[in-house]
Amino acid sequence: MTMGDESVKKQPLTQTEKDWLAKLQALLDECPSSRLGAYTIGDPELSLYDRHFEPEINKLLDTGKYDFCTAVASLDADLARLRFPFHVHSTAG
Repeated sequence: MTMGDESVKKQPLTQTEKDWLAKLQALLDECPSSRLGAYTIGDPELSLYDRHFEPEINKLLDTGKYDFCTAVASLDADLARLRFPFHVHSTAG
């Protein structure tokens, strides 16, 4: 893989990065709720929504007139946004 004229090689995580990721994972593991869901549209934010709305969200998706984020918004199921210090890609697979 190249970017311009420079060859790009994967570098291992630094110890500081490893420590930060371990702290982040530990904090996420402490989530006090099972109702939180998250999605991204491919930017530095995760959108959080109330998973209790899943049946209604799925009904809207089945109509073919909504995508996930517009279904959540139309049901007023949005709860919060988390901004990451890096880009979060939106992928399927």
